[in-house]
Amino acid sequence: MKKIILLFTFACFLTSCNVTESIVFNENGSGQFLITYELGDAMKAMSEAMGGDSADNEKKKGGEVMDTTMVFADIMETYKDSVAALPAEKRLAMEAVKDMFMNMKMDQDEGIMNMGIGLNFESIDDLKDINDKIRKAQSLNSQGGQVDAMKENSPLGNFFGSENNRTNYSLTENSFTRVTKIDIPEGKGEEIIEKLFNEEDESNQEFMEYFENAFYNVKFTFPKAVKSISIEGAEFSNDRKTVGYKTNWIEYLKNPMLLDMKVEFVDE
Repeated sequence: MKKIILLFTFACFLTSCNVTESIVFNENGSGQFLITYELGDAMKAMSEAMGGDSADNEKKKGGEVMDTTMVFADIMETYKDSVAALPAEKRLAMEAVKDMFMNMKMDQDEGIMNMGIGLNFESIDDLKDINDKIRKAQSLNSQGGQVDAMKENSPLGNFFGSENNRTNYSLTENSFTRVTKIDIPEGKGEEIIEKLFNEEDESNQEFMEYFENAFYNVKFTFPKAVKSISIEGAEFSNDRKTVGYKTNWIEYLKNPMLLDMKVEFVDE
């Protein structure tokens, strides 16, 4: 478990990736939340860094293939003695995410590496602390201090969003909303953005170019057909029960509210 979570954390911090936030709702309001990181480019970059992309190696097949799901509650039960011996911070993080799961799909030959963190929920209310739970799941590695130091002491740290962002979801019989709340001191928003995305800083320019082709994708599936959505450029499935849209990763970091929207359902 430690190796997979550590790989997940460093891959997210060391390379650009496409992120997909998805929710699938059932008829009774239960469903599944999943945030997936597509890290195929990360795997390729790591392979090249280790000399694994040479002409000879390209001719070889049989790279690692993995398709697995880890349920934190099962891990805690199977390794309960080890969990009990963890430092208090790690143990509390495990407790906080015990109702979540992590999956990984990897095919080295095909350049696929997708990792996700999810929650099977009983009602929309179970998602009220989802941002905190995701961060706690990402923190469950033995190298957390090194990762934090890397973020804080390099321009790379500018590109991973604010821990003060909270995404709130609301579902009624007639509508669904996604709303972002940002805890920034009044009057400080422009100052913070200007500092983080100073385009005169050569290091910032380099990372902005690196992330310009990364996207944050959103995909929602409902038991009812969607009549309208308050965001331009959204795409619908044939039955209009699934809606998806996206924005550039850097633009999202500058303004997380770009992905907020309201859906109205077809009257039935």
